[in-house]
Amino acid sequence: MAIRHFTRVLICILVLCALIASFFFFRFVLDPVRIGVILPVDTSLGNEINLFVRYYQGTGYKHGLRPVKFIIKNPPSDRDAVLEAYSLLDELGVSLIIGGVLSKDGSWLAEAAKESGIPTFGVTASSAALSGMDDNFFRLCPSNDAQAKAVALTYKKKNCEKLMLVTSESNAAYVEPYVAMLERHFPGTILQLPFITTEELSRGIDRFKPDGLFNILPAKDLIQVINLIRERGDTFIVGSASWGSTEILSLYSGPALDGVLFFLLGLDELTGSYKAEISSFEERYRMTATNGTFYAVSIMHIIREAVLAVGPSRAALKTWLATPRTYTTAFGSLAMDEFGDSVTGKTLIMQTANGILRQVEYVEDSR
Repeated sequence: MAIRHFTRVLICILVLCALIASFFFFRFVLDPVRIGVILPVDTSLGNEINLFVRYYQGTGYKHGLRPVKFIIKNPPSDRDAVLEAYSLLDELGVSLIIGGVLSKDGSWLAEAAKESGIPTFGVTASSAALSGMDDNFFRLCPSNDAQAKAVALTYKKKNCEKLMLVTSESNAAYVEPYVAMLERHFPGTILQLPFITTEELSRGIDRFKPDGLFNILPAKDLIQVINLIRERGDTFIVGSASWGSTEILSLYSGPALDGVLFFLLGLDELTGSYKAEISSFEERYRMTATNGTFYAVSIMHIIREAVLAVGPSRAALKTWLATPRTYTTAFGSLAMDEFGDSVTGKTLIMQTANGILRQVEYVEDSR
């Protein structure tokens, strides 16, 4: 009798332990991985990335068996507003934050990431000022250094000796390192002119008489400059940094853009799951995806790989992401170093002819 009683008690204990273990297992499995997203939507690029993240959430994105919950904030592109959104996501216990459309947004997020310890993945913040910092800020998007060197080389090869830089005053974190690298590598004379009005720019062109003009501007300003050059009948070389190039090629088409050199990140042909995911997004919203979507979907894949490897702990994710490795992305293979910076910068130079975009040159720069 005593043995049978002991056996029944033991079985009950084992069943109870199994039930408790099952409860905690399913609670763990059903508990979502929380990912914060901070995306100002006052640019076309920010709108596109925001739309893609919301679309991606609706596809049933999971990390293994665990669902993923995106907590999305769309503050204005203002330092206080962005940092307030970051603080709120910190309080909500997110494992990781995605954000940084413009370089100025990225600099604010990097500052917050360093203080909070939350791994933060920049999307399209490409300022060289964000490189080489142990600040918990990671990005696939390479710094502008490689692109600026490609610009200097291209204008030099086209026998440009007097280069006018038309720059934006709204995104200094992007513009200033770009200009510094151009000044370091371009052998001729450079004049930087902040873009205020087309009238002032026209007077500046008359005074300086450049044989090359390069724009570091958003699309809304870039199209004004291009139209001005067309109206004036100037024949010098005109180019654009990827900031304006990416946006304008997704918004405009036609002969007005003919002859302009558009500098962009080199993109390999999309294959496999990346091609399927991006094509599905494009078909759903009847749009053409740009670099913002390519980076965003690549980041989603990397985050899934990281969480499956080490779990959703902030500290574990930070350590895993800070370990140098090469990832398969929508851009092909991209390596990241111990600072979370993309190691290789590939610059694609595009140009339109009769409104049709074509590749002119491809430049690769490795650190």
